[in-house]
Amino acid sequence: FLPKDICDVKKVEVCRGVRLCSSTVEPIGFKIPRVKTEYFQDDLFCNTLVTWKAGIGAREWLDGANGSLETVSLKPEGMKPLSEAPKPAPGSNVPKYSSKVLHQKSDQEKKEELIAAMINKMGDKDDEPLPQDDVDGVDSDEWDD
Repeated sequence: FLPKDICDVKKVEVCRGVRLCSSTVEPIGFKIPRVKTEYFQDDLFCNTLVTWKAGIGAREWLDGANGSLETVSLKPEGMKPLSEAPKPAPGSNVPKYSSKVLHQKSDQEKKEELIAAMINKMGDKDDEPLPQDDVDGVDSDEWDD
C-alpha cells in the first residue's frame, strides 16, 4: 500500500496500493460511497501520521532522544468539513416512496372474495350434465348376483 497522502480525498479514496500481476503492476484504489462528496469527509480522514518522513535522525536515536510524532491534515484547500455542513431541516426527510398503510382485509372478507372468484371461474356448471351421466354403462342383466 502507498502512503496515505497519495489518496484522492476529494473522491473519498481511503487507500491506494498496487497489485502485482503476472506481467504488469496495476494501481488499485479503495473508495467509500458517500452522498455529499463536495465536503471533506472528516469522519473518515482524521489527522494522519507522517510515515513518509523520518521523525528523528539515526544519530539522535542512538543518543537516546525520543522524537515526536508528526501528523498532517489531508483536507484540501477550499473544502469544508462534513461536520460543518448544514444540517437538513427537520421534517424535510420525506421518503421517496411514501408507504401508505393499506386496508387490511379480515379473514371473512378474504374468504368471501375467494369464494366469489371460484364461482366466477366455474361459471354455471349446474346446467351441464356430468360426463358419467352421458355413458350408458352396463346393462342390469349383466350383473352377477
